[in-house]
Formats: sequence, structure tokens, C-alpha cells
Amino acid sequence: MPVDSLREDAELIRAALEGSEAAFATLLAKYRRQVYTLALKMLGQAEDAEDASQEAFIRAFQSLDSCDTARPFSRWIYRITYNLCVDRFRRRKFVAISFEQSADEDGRPREFADTGPGPDVLCEGTDAERRISDLLEALPPRYRMVVVLRHQQELSYEEIAEVMSLPLGTVKARIHRAHNMLKRALERKGMVPDRRGRARRGGEARRDPGRARRGE
Repeated sequence: MPVDSLREDAELIRAALEGSEAAFATLLAKYRRQVYTLALKMLGQAEDAEDASQEAFIRAFQSLDSCDTARPFSRWIYRITYNLCVDRFRRRKFVAISFEQSADEDGRPREFADTGPGPDVLCEGTDAERRISDLLEALPPRYRMVVVLRHQQELSYEEIAEVMSLPLGTVKARIHRAHNMLKRALERKGMVPDRRGRARRGGEARRDPGRARRGE
């Protein structure tokens, strides 16, 4: 986060703690969209996302004195939002679509950074974006969250670890596994990632550039 933005947020937080409703309203306006989007990607339903985002800001207001102004406000509010979404999943006994699981899963997270393409480059176009959105909603919440924070909120591995209260190695392992889940799901739907990581229809042959020039 830019230093100016961090400083601005710190000043708004201090003003809100001193009783300025306008200062907190400015924070709300600044981060409302990001919080709502995060909740929507986690919960998959607009009404639930709206309720969760509103509750996140209520909780943030109630515990604002515990916010560390030396650190980004966004991470703090994301963590509140994440915990609320997890609670909602538990309350409604959410059951995610089953994906093939590994034996060790997160028991012994591997210390590596995933260098493969994210879900934002696996497919292109409006229809493809909808497919990716559907696949994200089908991921188990703990995997969906790391993908959303990494590729849509553009947080670093370290920031995600802080938001989710997880070891850095676990975050890297979950992102790597989530990418593999998405790729396998794309393959099952006939969208096969090519060498560049972009999806193409299953069975679609690669055209020989030489033949294309010859008009074949």
C-alpha cells in the first residue's frame, strides 16, 4: 500500500476514534467495494455478501481501537470479513463441491511459490470469465479465499498469511493446490490450458503457422 494511503487511513482512524463519524464514513466509502467483492466471491450470493460486508464494518467500528495504524487498514478489514464469511459457512453448513484431495493436503505444506498461471489468465472473454467465476464458487472456501486474495485483491503471500492467520508455507501450498483444482476442473469442462497457461477447447488442434501462411 502506498505510504500516502497508509498515512491517510491512519489519520481517518484516529479521527474516528475521537468521535468523527465523517472520518469513519470516508473509510467505509473507500473500502466498501473491495469488502463487498471479497464477501461475494466467498459466499457466492449478493444478499449474503451485502449482509457480511455491512457486519464487517460494524465490527470494525466497534473494535477500531484495536486496529494497528502502522499497518494497512485493508488487511485488517479483510481479516474481519474473512472470519465473518467462515462463520456464515459454518452456520449454513455449507458443503462444497468435492474435488480430488491429496493424502497430505495441508498437513505438511510444501515451501514453494506457485509460478503457474492464475485463474485470471486461464480463460479469456466474457463467457470464459463466467466459467472461471463458477469454478471459483465451487472451490472449498479455504482454497477460494487464497485465490481471491491473491489474484483479485492482489495481496502478497505474506499479506494473505496475515489476513487468514496462516503460516506462509500453508498459504503457498493452498494457492498451488487451488490452481491445480481449477486446471483439472477446466479440463473436465473441455477447456484445456495450453503451454502458456491459457485455456483452449478440448480437442482443438493447434494450427501449424506454416500451413496458415500457405493457406492450407
